[in-house]
Amino acid sequence: MMRYVAVAALVACLGLCGALWWQSSTVGDLKAENSRLTRNVTALTMQADQSRLAADVAAVRASRATQMTIKANATIEAIRNLKLGECADAQIDPDLAAILGRRDVPAED
Repeated sequence: MMRYVAVAALVACLGLCGALWWQSSTVGDLKAENSRLTRNVTALTMQADQSRLAADVAAVRASRATQMTIKANATIEAIRNLKLGECADAQIDPDLAAILGRRDVPAED
């Protein structure tokens, strides 16, 4: 009888060892998956931050381009309203030529 109890205890211990071994493998897999998901969340957070920064930069650039266009239009109107007289055939300054070459500046009628 004692022998059966000892064998049953040994089988139970072996069964528990097998279950613990199987669980440790599962825990290892879950830790690896958790690490991978944590890295993915970190990468996505960084991408979202970078996207917000890019949107802010694009908005500032658009605002700056709008302001430059407004100033260029005002400068062109001021130049069109000048009475040049003898200087009408003079060379155009390269900076002024660049302003006149902008896309959003209306052509002279």
